[in-house]
Amino acid sequence: MRVFLTISTGSRRLQRTIVSVAIGAVAAFVHYATISAVPDHPGDFGLAWFGARALIHGGNPYELIGPGLVYDWPWPLIYPLTAMAAALPFALLPQIQATLAFVFLSSALLAYSVTRRAWFPLLMFASAAFLIAAGAAQWSPLLTAAVGLPPLALFFGAKPTVGFALAVGSTWRVRIYAIVGLAIMMAISVGLFPRWPIEWIHSLRTATQVAPPVLRFGGVAVLVALLKWRRPDARLIVALACVPQTGSWYEILPLFLIPSNAIEMMILCITSSLGYLLQDVVMTARNETEFNAQVGAMIVALAYLPAVIMVLRRPNNAERQLAV
Repeated sequence: MRVFLTISTGSRRLQRTIVSVAIGAVAAFVHYATISAVPDHPGDFGLAWFGARALIHGGNPYELIGPGLVYDWPWPLIYPLTAMAAALPFALLPQIQATLAFVFLSSALLAYSVTRRAWFPLLMFASAAFLIAAGAAQWSPLLTAAVGLPPLALFFGAKPTVGFALAVGSTWRVRIYAIVGLAIMMAISVGLFPRWPIEWIHSLRTATQVAPPVLRFGGVAVLVALLKWRRPDARLIVALACVPQTGSWYEILPLFLIPSNAIEMMILCITSSLGYLLQDVVMTARNETEFNAQVGAMIVALAYLPAVIMVLRRPNNAERQLAV
């Protein structure tokens, strides 16, 4: 019996590895197709990559990244320098190769993480949220993967807002890795550029498009999840809704840890993807701030509230961890 279980476990790990590599490859292709179609918008990881290279050469990323600057980006840099510290291992590669490697690894690790107990979480990879995250080379797949692969929480410091929300809904082991990782990234970033917190705070003052989902229209309804405060999934929803975000669909990827079965996962995939597909039809925004506010309201209605309903149907205890 022990031999059988060992072989069975090993076989499942092999299956998960093969599936994860395949998903990582598809995600890398999605990113490559995206940047090929829009070559002047290389993806969000490019900011961290360029910032890491700037640090290596003694530069100030906050003076080099932005509209009309050396790294011409439509907005001022609002990432903390810890993101650049996390990207340092990729700085040795050219930008396209570094970004493709990041997308591949992040997506593959997420697939391996969420299939630890079941296969149904793979449905999340068909959602608009994941496809947008892959196309934009976002951090959300890597950070979400850490809930099932705790050592990856070392990277929570790269995006401390989302990292905080995930830590709130995770185990103590994940939180310990997150604290250690943040300490390491802070030490590296401050060692390379001691003044960065001041530069970062100054840059954040220009980020009028950033707001917590709970402050978007209807967002206060998400707090109803606190009725199930003993549950880690409820705490994750509330914490994620309370941290500043840009109002983009890739920000909701951690919510796909909430469904407990294939039907719930399909519901969340359909409602959130439908919101993304309809946003250009129903939007009346005249500028970026209004656009993000309106998309944020749609995200609340079609992603957060379905997740809240799922949690409210469950008992108020901690018997079930997140769906990984």
